[in-house]
Amino acid sequence: MQRISSRITELSAEKARIDADIARAATELRELFTERILQGSYAPHRHTNLADTTTASEIACLLRISERTAHRLVQHSALLVNYHPKTLDALHAGTISWAHATTLLYEYAALPSGAAAAMEEALLPIAADTTVPRLAHRARKLRTELHPTSLQDRAHTATQDRRVDLEPADDAMAWLHIHLPATDATAIDTRLTTTARALQTPTEHRTLPQLRTDILTDLLLTRYTPDYTCPCHRTPTNIPRSDTEPDAGAGGSDNSGGGCRCGAIGHEHPDAYRVQANINITVPVLTLLGLDDGPADLEGYGPIPADTARHLAAHAPSFTRLLTHPETGAVLSVGRTTYTVPADLKKWLRVRDRTCRHPGCNTPASRCELDHTTPWSHHGTTAHNNLSHLCRKHHMLKTEGIWHYTQPAPGTIMATSPAGKIYTTASDPPPF
Repeated sequence: MQRISSRITELSAEKARIDADIARAATELRELFTERILQGSYAPHRHTNLADTTTASEIACLLRISERTAHRLVQHSALLVNYHPKTLDALHAGTISWAHATTLLYEYAALPSGAAAAMEEALLPIAADTTVPRLAHRARKLRTELHPTSLQDRAHTATQDRRVDLEPADDAMAWLHIHLPATDATAIDTRLTTTARALQTPTEHRTLPQLRTDILTDLLLTRYTPDYTCPCHRTPTNIPRSDTEPDAGAGGSDNSGGGCRCGAIGHEHPDAYRVQANINITVPVLTLLGLDDGPADLEGYGPIPADTARHLAAHAPSFTRLLTHPETGAVLSVGRTTYTVPADLKKWLRVRDRTCRHPGCNTPASRCELDHTTPWSHHGTTAHNNLSHLCRKHHMLKTEGIWHYTQPAPGTIMATSPAGKIYTTASDPPPF
């Protein structure tokens, strides 16, 4: 046991040293790209952001990580190398981990150099002897003391970064992450728990976490008519409120809860209707007819169960028939007659590509732009073998001449990075 424990400690220190070396190498690569951009090899403007983006796109492909992760790596590396060498030295010595280092960088952010240096001196010994959560707690308190800007002003500025992110998970599930003010997050959490506990009865089979999730889903996806009454003949005004929730007003009823103590929340009601969102699902025709249980494909996610697809299809206001084979008659090329891509070819390409075709990018095709692989100005055709989806960022990198793309076969994209690395991606086969 002592031998294994010692080996784990050694490997952890070795990993920290490797992370420090990667940070130095990433910063060196970023500096090279910055020099090229400033010299006019690429775009003469936006050189700093463009250098970060270019470096991140290169590293993402090299390490097979997402560009968001790579971008954070580039920014953290530059901060460590250029502004916090003591933290970088501690990482290279193996006394702290990469997680400790990035936690410290987050707390150093926006502090004047003197305050950041004082914070670094105070926190590095603590980081070497404690966990990341405890370090973050100590750092937040110290940062509040040292920061020249009041917490109130910083909180106001931080609200500009509020956002919602979707993270796919296994088995047709996904995580929804929300970054918002702590007071609102706490109030939402409290309301979900209070409402869920009010719905727990001897006949309610759902657990508290399941109830909380169902309530959140119904609040966002279901609208109720003002005169809606639950099966227990109580109106939605019986939903418990959080202390921060405003009153409905004299004589009015609160329909924001969308449910009642009877436990009906989370189920469909005659007077309730779902908010319709534009999502794209490709369903095999045999699955749709109930003759097969092959999975459907949810755009931007992947396979979903046949029953779920049939349920969604039953409530869909309309269908779009997508023809995915050249013999079916879909328009696959208009040659040089027009730059504009016909509507049916657009739909066909969305099914084929599904995401941005840059290696490793998972931006759904619905949020991407159709790009002529060989530019129209260079006699490229408007055809399925010369069109592919690129998100705005990678489309920009192509336009700036940083990344280069070819399409040697329909749907097969060869991407050449700024460092000369070539990555080949093929379109996924259709989900049926």
